[in-house]
Amino acid sequence: MTGVYVLMCMNFMPLGPTAGMVGASDPQKKWGDRAFTNTMEHAPLFLSSLWIFAAFCSASVATTLGSTYVVLRLLYPVIWALWGGANGAPMQPRTWMLFGKKMNLFYVTFPQYGIVFYMGLAVVLKAFDLDLNAIVVMPSVVAPLGFGLFLYHFALGFFPCIQKAVMPCFSPGKTMF
Repeated sequence: MTGVYVLMCMNFMPLGPTAGMVGASDPQKKWGDRAFTNTMEHAPLFLSSLWIFAAFCSASVATTLGSTYVVLRLLYPVIWALWGGANGAPMQPRTWMLFGKKMNLFYVTFPQYGIVFYMGLAVVLKAFDLDLNAIVVMPSVVAPLGFGLFLYHFALGFFPCIQKAVMPCFSPGKTMF
């Protein structure tokens, strides 16, 4: 899976620069830049969790989860181009009806986050002699959907409260101490 991921990254890399070569619009240049940059931003978490999960938990499940992750990652620029286009990344944050009513990037990003979180958690639990793969029975479904949906609702439900709580720390000219 690492080789496939690297090849995907190498093919995403020219999307931004070549858009400028053909006189594409700024939204198309941003699409190309973000398709590559977002992939690179997530590479350290994905690849490290994939490798440690394969080494300590299950190479075959790592292959399945890694394949799912790569397919979802390949869909990132497709969804952005087809459903966002000149309007930018199609993100419709909602905390109801799974990911909202409209197509958006959350359909591919949060399942990816779920996979990475699952693999990391499985390695930590292995240190306590707990086998997460055996507990959930179907990690290929539970990781992207179960953990992905949990993280989606956690991020959009809990973190806005955190942001509001720390907002006074960032008021102009004001410090807490």
